[in-house]
Order: sequence, then C-alpha cells, then structure tokens
Amino acid sequence: MSLKRTPLAPVAAAFGAGIAISALAMPEVLLVAWLVAVAACLVLLAAGRLEAAAVALLLGVVATGGLRGAVVPLPPGHVGNLGLPRTLRVEGRLAAEPRRWAPDRARLLVDTERVEDLPGTGLIQVTTYGVLPPLTEGQRVAAPLRLHPATGFRNPGTYDVAAHLAREGIHVVATTRAESVEPLDDPGPPWSVRVKRASVAAIGSALPSASAALLAGLLLGDRTELPRDIDDAFRRAGVYHVLAVSGFNVGILAASVWALCRLLRLPHRPSAVTAIVVVVAFALVVGPEPSVLRAVVMAVLVLVASLLDRDASVTNSLALAALAILAVRPSDLFDPGFQLSFAATFGIVVAPLPRGVVVGAVGVSVAAQLAVLPITLTHFNQLSTIGVVANLGVVPLAGVATIVGLVAVGLSFLSEGIAAVAFDAVWPVLLALRAVVLLAARVPGAVVHLPAPGWLAVTSYVAGLALLLGWHGSRGNSRRVFLPSGIALVVLAVGCAAWPLVRPADGLLRLTVLDVGQGDAIVVEMPDGRAILVDTGSGGPMRLDAGERVVAPFLWNRGILRLAGIAVTHDDSDHAGGAAAIRRLFSIDEEWTAAVPMEPHRFGRAVIAPLPSMAAVAGRRNDAALVLRVDMGLASFLLASDIGALRERELVAVGARLDSTVLKVAHHGSRSSTGVELLHAVGPRLAAISVGARNSYGHPDAGVMGRLAAAGAQIYRTDRDGALIFETDGGTLTVTRWAARRVDRFCLDPEAIC
Repeated sequence: MSLKRTPLAPVAAAFGAGIAISALAMPEVLLVAWLVAVAACLVLLAAGRLEAAAVALLLGVVATGGLRGAVVPLPPGHVGNLGLPRTLRVEGRLAAEPRRWAPDRARLLVDTERVEDLPGTGLIQVTTYGVLPPLTEGQRVAAPLRLHPATGFRNPGTYDVAAHLAREGIHVVATTRAESVEPLDDPGPPWSVRVKRASVAAIGSALPSASAALLAGLLLGDRTELPRDIDDAFRRAGVYHVLAVSGFNVGILAASVWALCRLLRLPHRPSAVTAIVVVVAFALVVGPEPSVLRAVVMAVLVLVASLLDRDASVTNSLALAALAILAVRPSDLFDPGFQLSFAATFGIVVAPLPRGVVVGAVGVSVAAQLAVLPITLTHFNQLSTIGVVANLGVVPLAGVATIVGLVAVGLSFLSEGIAAVAFDAVWPVLLALRAVVLLAARVPGAVVHLPAPGWLAVTSYVAGLALLLGWHGSRGNSRRVFLPSGIALVVLAVGCAAWPLVRPADGLLRLTVLDVGQGDAIVVEMPDGRAILVDTGSGGPMRLDAGERVVAPFLWNRGILRLAGIAVTHDDSDHAGGAAAIRRLFSIDEEWTAAVPMEPHRFGRAVIAPLPSMAAVAGRRNDAALVLRVDMGLASFLLASDIGALRERELVAVGARLDSTVLKVAHHGSRSSTGVELLHAVGPRLAAISVGARNSYGHPDAGVMGRLAAAGAQIYRTDRDGALIFETDGGTLTVTRWAARRVDRFCLDPEAIC
C-alpha cells in the first residue's frame, strides 16, 4: 500500500488514535500538544525538513482527535442535571421512528424541548408499556416520564450498555405508559420515513411473514419482525453481515443504478450524478448506521472520481470515509458496527487475493474473517468456523435477492401488479437463502465461543498480519525477517488469547454476584478451577435474557466453557429465566433444583451443600427454594435465594448450619425476609443484595437495611456497586465493587496478621 496513493490513511489512523487516547489526557494537555505540534510543523517546513514536518503534522492530528473525542460536560439545561430519578412531564420531538419489539412494547427517542414548564435539552430513550398512538419521526409529544440516569449492567467482561448509549448522546432513560404519550402536533412523516414504511408494507403484503422479514433485513436493515430462529441461524452461520446494510447493499444499488443509466444510453457523468443521488437517498431511508455511512461515503467518492475522470483509490476513499464519520461522530470509533465495517473492507482491500471466481471469493471471505476476528471475539466472544464456506453460498443468493428485491420495491411505487411478479421471483431465492443458512448453522461447532482477547493479543495479531502482508509484497532480505516474525507474533497472539482457557487453578474460592438487575445470578469458581452457576437471571417473553446477555459473556471471558453444575433455586423468571440460554450455550455436568435432592459436593478445599428443604413450605415457591452454603476454611457463604420469614424460622428451628461470613440477602431485600432470628443465627460479617436499580418493589426494604446494620453486617448492593466479587483463600477475604473498582480486604482469622 503506497502512501502516495493513500495519503489520508495515516491521517485517519492518527485521528482515530487521538480519539482512542482522549480519555487518558486532559483537554488542556491535548490543546498544548496541538499548539506545539503545529508550531513544530511550521518550523520544520520552513527548514525544508519535509519528513519531520509530516511527523509533527500527524502528532497534531492525534491531538486534534483527542480534543474531538474528549467528553463534554452536560449543558446546564440538560435533563440529566435534574437530580434523577424523578417523574417529570417532558415535551420534545421524536428524533427517530418509534421502534416496537412487541405489540405492547415500544421505544421512543425524544429530543427534549421542555421539562415541566421550563426549557430543557437532551436525548431521552423512553420505553413505553401499552399500545402507542400513531407517531412518527419529527413529531412533538408530551408525557409524564419516570427519568433515570442511563446505566447498564456493570460486570467484568460484559457489554457496557451505558457507554453505548452515551456514544449515541443518550444520558437519560425513562419509562411511561403508552396511553399517557400525547401528540402535540401532526406534521406527517418525512419523505424518508414514508418511503421506508411503504417499502416495508409492500414487502409484507407480497410475501409470507418470514420471507418478508428477511427481505426487509436485506434491503433496509429492518430486522424487527425477523423470527428469532432465523436471526440465530444467520449469527451461527457467520453470515449476519448480509442483514446489516453496508457496502454490500450500497455497492449493488450503485452498480445497478449505474448499469440502468448506461443501458438507457445516458452519458457517464449524468449516470454518476443519478447514482450519487440514489445512494444518498438510500442512506437517508435506512438510517445513519456506521456501516451505511462508510459505504455511502466510499461510493460517492468513487462516483465523484468518475465525474472528474480520475481513478479513485479505494484505500484513500476508506480513510476519507473514516475521517468524515469520526469528525462528526468521534464516539463511533468504539462502536462494533464501525469497527467491523472498516476492518472487513480494509482486510479485503489490502489482502493479496487470488484470481478466479471461486478461489477469489474464498480469498475475499478469508480476508474479511481474518480482519474482523479480534473484533468479533472482543465484542461477541464468537469465532465462526463455517462462515468462510457459508459465505460462498449466502453472498451470491443475498446479492440476487437484493437486486430483485430492490426492483420489486421500486416497481411497487408504480404498479402493485407488476411488482407482484418481481416479488414472486425473489421468493424462491429467499427460501434458498434460508435453507443454506439453516444448513450451515446446524453444522456442529459452527460457532465457537471464546474469551475476548486482551490488548497484547490484539496488538500481536495485528502486527503479525501486517508483517505477513509485508512478506508477501517484499523482496530480498526483508522477506527472511518478515515471515518468521509475523508467524511468531500470530502464535503469541493465539497463546495470549487462549491463556484464560488453559491457566492453572489459583486455589482461591471466588464467588461473583452478578449485576443482572432485579434477579439473581451467582458464579462460584472453586479452588480446583471448576465453576458452578447458582441461578441465571431474568428471561422469558419480552424480557432481556440475562443468561445470554450477561451471564454467558462473563463466563466466556473468565475462560469458563463448561459448568460443573447449575443450581436453579426456584422457578421464578428472575432466577430461572436465563437457564435455557445457559443450557444451550454451555456443557453442564449436573443440574440441581429444590425438587431434585442434592448431595454436598467437594471441589478441592471448598464444599457446596444444600440446607434442609422443609416439607411444610412445599406449596410456597419462594419458601421452597434451594438454599445453599459454600465453605472454604474460615470463609463461608449463605445463598438464601428468595426464602421468606416462614422458611427462615424453620431453618433456625431445625438447627441448620447457618453461621456464615457472607449472607446473600434473601428476596432482593424484601421486607418479608431477613428476619432478626435468621440474622442472629447467621451472624454475617458482610451482606450482598442482588437488586435492580429501577425496581418497582421498593427493594431493598428500609427495615431490612436497618436489621442488617444492627447485626453489624457491611452491606453491598449490585444496584450501586455493580458486580460483587468475593475472593478468599480461607483465611482472608477480599470484596471488589466492580462499578467503582474498589477493593475491601478482611482478615478472617483474629489471631493472624493479614
């Protein structure tokens, strides 16, 4: 890759590097660095030292990126500064179309104009419950909103929803009843929304539901109605990229418009202008996703080059697209969609692809997969083993479906009868596409879940691939250096990435109370390296699946691919809802429930055992829950599930061994649990409460908090502290509050010096 052909590549890389380090330096320091770099560049230019001036210029670009990526404090009138949580009447304009994921569930993005009777600003993501009135993008609405700071689940190795929302400019979330949302005007949908609605309606009326949802995903990136099994199949087959509007779709559209114009004997300049207009209009219809913007900018640059009778450098166009997007939305640098789109395109552009249709297609697929591998592992813990092969069948079918589908949708604006013929033609292609995807998804081991690689693994991998590319294009002595160095770095990357899977057990008992909102999920890592999961968080229809979204990524990133056991204490959805996902994603040696007798199990120096199950409470689901005790040396943990006062009294009455260092407080701190008798029997030094930050039950109860304080227990809560990580060697105990990265240390042996 020649810098003469791609002068913007180092500039884009420098700007991105500046954004990446923006959190590490004060804006004042970056500003001084920018001034120094500019002054140095001017001095070096005057001295005729062009290469040194270029280096100084790039350093200035790094500082510029840092300044652009710096976090800006919320303005005084921002709704996030109103002392949340609070319920307030908010007026604002819908910044996007309402997104429904169930008949009575929808999400609105409100650009605030007034709060109560005062001016206000800020984007609010609003979840509505019930059936909304007809609403559209740009419409003014008002509603009483229960406002909260935007926070997600805070756990090691899981997706940071709050950071994602912040990148979108959303610092406040809210809930409300749908019937309380009041339209304040009726401006009518913008033309782009009308086009998208009409397109989706035409597709839905012409095709069966599953095929219609698939075509809407291919053409418009609208996967709202895509059945879960088809969505999962595309993910498992490693071909989900065809459902995300990107260069694939934009390239087909631009090429089709260009070909049609040339077929109509239009000169090449009017053809290029027409293609530019259509491509930009397409972007406005489907939305400003990073992959769409990247593809549109590159397509427009290629078409503009055609207008000017110039050859466009693809790599330079890619760099300019990155610069344009990051200059406007610097936080996109950390967005998985941005990273995947640019990495895949860059990999295809720079890779030495073989000639020939079949081997060339394989080369393109391999290059894209290698380029995005660290990104997919980092964000999704996924390695596709079938994707390279599956793409050979899926991409051509998706290309045909896209072309015919675009024709059908275009014709639907002219004549439903003629469009029906085109929709009939695309239907068999969609069926064939689904068949190929389902076949690939059923291959054993089609997707392997692995830990996210660390910075050393990613750096070594990228450097290794760069050296191997350099070896391919080099001559002489450098070839003898590049090849072994590149192989060594790739091997180092694989070793670093695989370390969590093969590292020896550290001999500690580690118990992590995960932040899953209003629910329970506790991972117990035994001193011999085996792991047990106690409850799985929430799940079920219209609920976030904590098993899939929170518990599984945490386990993968801890290097846990197999569970020695899973204990579902009772069937409430906030404890058992994620169990189906865990069973699907992990190998499990044993499963325990309150209904299935469980014997004590020893794992090295640690023992996990159930407490007696009371026949007298068998008809009460919470009181019949499985209660577990974990011991190692002087440390002990009592996991009380959701039991209430009746079960607590009976456990005390039968003389169950209750004394424990740490009490996982029952029923999220409900007032009907954690009575004085139980606390006297347990004598906890520490108490952990798994509770949702925005729960509607009033948990934890003030009376429970008072009783815990009177018992002398230091209290930890997942709604404030995020995940709670307890680690012990049997003599000392440390507690990590993940949200604040704060570690407390306790000595369990009063006669020892810790």
